[in-house]
Amino acid sequence: MGIIVVEDIILILAGIFAVGMIVLMIKYARFIHSQPKMAEERRKIKDEEKYNHDKKSNNK
Repeated sequence: MGIIVVEDIILILAGIFAVGMIVLMIKYARFIHSQPKMAEERRKIKDEEKYNHDKKSNNK
């Protein structure tokens, strides 16, 4: 009887672990998918700052 309970607990923990890993994998996939967009936004902001700085220095 005691072995069956231990096996059930191990099975439940393995199931929880598997579901947790799937959730983490989905979150990581979303993060990787959004990286190019974030890099493009950073590049755009840098270009705008450079353009604004050049524009200010030319106006002086």
